[in-house]
Amino acid sequence: MPISPTVQLLKAAADPSRLRLLALLATGEATVGELVQVLGQSQPRVSRHLRVLSEARLVESFRDGQSVYYRLAAAGPVVELAGGVVALARDGDALMAADQARLAGIRRSRERFALAAPEGPRHRADAAGVLPAETDLRDALDDALGRGPLGNLLDIGAGAGVVLRLLAPRAKSAVGLDHSKAMRVLARSRLQEAGCGQCTIRSGDMHELPFADLAFDVVVLDQVLSRSDRPLVALREALRVLRPAGQLLILDRVLPPALRLSRRSPQRALFENQLQAMLRGLGLRCGRTVWLPGRAPEHALIVATLSVPSLRTGTDDQ
Repeated sequence: MPISPTVQLLKAAADPSRLRLLALLATGEATVGELVQVLGQSQPRVSRHLRVLSEARLVESFRDGQSVYYRLAAAGPVVELAGGVVALARDGDALMAADQARLAGIRRSRERFALAAPEGPRHRADAAGVLPAETDLRDALDDALGRGPLGNLLDIGAGAGVVLRLLAPRAKSAVGLDHSKAMRVLARSRLQEAGCGQCTIRSGDMHELPFADLAFDVVVLDQVLSRSDRPLVALREALRVLRPAGQLLILDRVLPPALRLSRRSPQRALFENQLQAMLRGLGLRCGRTVWLPGRAPEHALIVATLSVPSLRTGTDDQ
């Protein structure tokens, strides 16, 4: 790393308030308001500190509705150097420990808001059905994707972050997408409690993903396809952001074709034969279906890959 940016980084971090900010952001993304509450300083002052850190490429920001979130920079040699500086500063420091406790309290308060919101997890659970136990889900994910590194991961329909929490430790980067503000708040809180501070949660529509082409190695459609009135559009968008040798993972309620003719058939559902026909029509090859244990054998994991990856451009090391 050249000397000039290194000096800028060290100067930016050589301030007690900015070191406290870096230590807080090392646990996950936070809003300016949350950081103001923890530091007990004015918003203009905290914003100035964040601007200095941004100019040194130590932190980055993004907007989510009316809030601006800050997080540690996700890439570049500056990340490792910043991590070392933060680790040294946090080691046995009582003030930084108190900061972490205050931020955890703020996140618990945000979590209570999310749980009570109309678009929160109760609504999501009613729409998606009863999920299997987390241990069963972890085993099924390992069975479907293997146990190796996952590269850049996108979880569409992240909800409370259950799938992200299980997969993020194996990912180079992990992004969760959800249209519900309450679920995004809940996911951030629970992922940070689980030590998955490298995850970022974003707002977006699965039918029009806010990401560049060929950006991810693994794309998960996480209990959203069965709730879409345009599933083929959602699949095409997922395929657009998937790299040539990537894996598309569908976690959803998948019903047998016989139920289509039954009065017990839900108004909106994925039927196994229709789903496989859509995937084949998009040039995807389906792996085996992994059925998850539960009250009814309807939750499934299906992994699909491009039949002829070489027909698409892009590289896996982007």
